[in-house]
Amino acid sequence: MGKLISLVSGKGGTGKTTVAANLAVALGKLGKKVVAVDADLTMANLSLVMGMDDASVTIHDVLMGDASIDEAIYSLPQFENVYVIPAAVDWEHVIKADPRGLPETLAPLKEKFDFVLIDCPAGLQVDAMSAMLSSEEVILVTNPEISCIADTMKVGIVLKKAGLAILGFVLNRYGRSDNDIPPDAAAEAMEVPLLAVIPEDRAIREGTLEGIPVVVYKPNSEGAKAFMELAEQVMRISGFKAKVMY
Repeated sequence: MGKLISLVSGKGGTGKTTVAANLAVALGKLGKKVVAVDADLTMANLSLVMGMDDASVTIHDVLMGDASIDEAIYSLPQFENVYVIPAAVDWEHVIKADPRGLPETLAPLKEKFDFVLIDCPAGLQVDAMSAMLSSEEVILVTNPEISCIADTMKVGIVLKKAGLAILGFVLNRYGRSDNDIPPDAAAEAMEVPLLAVIPEDRAIREGTLEGIPVVVYKPNSEGAKAFMELAEQVMRISGFKAKVMY
């Protein structure tokens, strides 16, 4: 039985989609069959980050009742064991697709994949909550800034109360500023396990612009190594309930 994991943040601009893409490809490199789902129905970017061209069928079409979920799954031959369910980018699809249908739409994917990674909108609006509640486990993504950590912590509290297992958090883009909150201080504030520290790495930005996650673009870079360590950590702990972990 596969794992349904949502990647969430308290505010936009944390690099959550880049984390989702690299984690998916890293898990694929470790032999796991993975599908990455773009559940950000208004600001879809996952397919671009993963180098995918325009898709004829998207998660929007599925939510509108015009296609099955299987029709929206695309293989990515350039990445071993990795598939993607893209979202549409045009406003017509956005206004017609109801995000509240996401949980029942994504649940069957557990039968076909080892990991279902759901790239969620930031915040706690209806579309974000619908995407996050499609999962069973959560990875929080934050930057090493006080406001970002505070907002992400609030999202984690809400999701934990909703019964989801919080696997932990990723401290992304660390080292960008001399004023960055240190990892140990961030972990103390978040009160959930620190899964990985992803450094500010030029190779990550370059790979994103090329549509190639850094774990493939420059696998020996510090950023790629950090993402591979994150994937190994997720493989170890995913599947356990929060009460077992902390």
